[in-house]
Formats: sequence, C-alpha cells, structure tokens
Amino acid sequence: MARPTKLANTAQSAQLAPAFVSLEVPLYYQLASVLRDQIVAGHLGHGDRLPTEAELVETYGVSRITVRQALQNLEADGLIRRKVGRGTFVTEQPHATAPLLMEGSLDDLMSMGLATKVKVIDLQTIRATPELAKTLRIDSGSPVTRCTRLRFHQSQPFSHIVTELPDEIARRFARNDRNGSILQVLDRKLRIPVRDAEQTIRAALANTSLARLLETRIGAPLLAVERVVLTDDGVPVERVRTHYRSDLYSLKVHLNRTRANAAWSVTRKKAR
Repeated sequence: MARPTKLANTAQSAQLAPAFVSLEVPLYYQLASVLRDQIVAGHLGHGDRLPTEAELVETYGVSRITVRQALQNLEADGLIRRKVGRGTFVTEQPHATAPLLMEGSLDDLMSMGLATKVKVIDLQTIRATPELAKTLRIDSGSPVTRCTRLRFHQSQPFSHIVTELPDEIARRFARNDRNGSILQVLDRKLRIPVRDAEQTIRAALANTSLARLLETRIGAPLLAVERVVLTDDGVPVERVRTHYRSDLYSLKVHLNRTRANAAWSVTRKKAR
C-alpha cells in the first residue's frame, strides 16, 4: 500500500522551495535536481507519492509545463513511476554498492586500492605546466606521466582518478602496476617512503565527460579531491585528482579536542 503524499502541505513545502540559482539553467532541470536530491537523500522513499502537478506548481512557483518536463526527466532516470489516475510514486532504488570504508591514513588508501577494481583509460607523457611543476617541485616543462583511471566497486564506477608522477619515477612502473594501488607500488615496490599527504576537498559538478565515464547525469554533484603525496623528507612524488560520485561515496570526519581551549583536530575520516 502506497504511503501518503510527501510535501503535500503547502506551508511545509514552502520551507523547502529552492531559490533557483540562475535563469540561464532551465527551470525544469533545476526542479528535477531538487526532487532527485530528495529521493537520493531518502526524504522521499520507495512507494511515496509525489505532490500533484498543481501542488508542485504552487510550491515552486513554476509553470505546469516545467513541472511535467521535470517529472519526465526523473521518470527517464527510473526514479519515479507515474500511474494514471493514482499519481506519481518513487520507485525502489537499487543498492548497487556496499559501504566503502576509509579511515583516512595512507595505509587505508592503499587498502581501498586493493579492495576495488581499476581500469586504465589513458596514459600519456606531458610537459609540466608552471603550476604542476611548482606542486611537484620540478622544472617547468619536465616530463610527467599522467595516468587516468576509473575505479569500480561491485562493477559500478564510483571515481575518476588522474595521477601525475615525475617521469623518473613513472619509468620504474611495470605495465600492471597501474591496475592497483599506485601508493602501494611507490611505498612497497619502489621503496619510496611515502608518509604524508596534503589534501584539498571541494564540491564539483559532473561535466559531459565525467558524467559519461561515471555513469551519472550531467550536472550531478561530485566530490573533488586533490592530493599531493610526500616522502619522509617532504618531497612530493605524486599528484592525484579524483572525482567521486557523491551518491556512492562520502567523507565523515571526526573532530576532537586534546585539551581544554585547544583547537579542534581531525582524528578520523570515513567514507562510504
């Protein structure tokens, strides 16, 4: 038996109405994104009935044509099913992946590389731009090996990885070394003592290429992570830029205080 309509109360719905970000982005696309996010986040679950077209028009201040286009978009993605005379209902969402666990250390990154499958989609030698040369502390124009890979969990792509290594290090890699954990190859095979990394995390949107490779939609929210791996002596040996599907992977950071009035510090990171 279907559960009752969610967001049917207009007063309650008005609190959730989005401030559409730009008139340059089609309103139907923005409305579809809002509803999609509510489904993915679990606010609208399997069997829930969406508000009627009229209720969506009133809640979000858009035309009926816009609402219909948004619903067609969601139906094409398999998120909803419309039943004549009954309404529009959220479909059961597949749970394609088990939780991915990472505790935040370089050892944990190595373990994730072993527990997931990797596909190399591009390998080339480039010349270091001034920005990349500064990051890797090499001369501008120096040869750098760039390897682009997809990482899979239970046959589903969840991350797009671009790894850049100074050519003098990359030449020591065997063909199959890039099919697993590059960190492990650096540390255990090449005996390069990697002990530290600097990491930046930001939000991003899937462009046409990333959407196709990660099997998601254009404009889907992604987690963008840039990491520079350092040796014991603080020498950078690798830059990694990764885009994660945010519906399959997330970071959870635990903060603690070591003493009164001390600054908060990160002690654990977890991903799913």
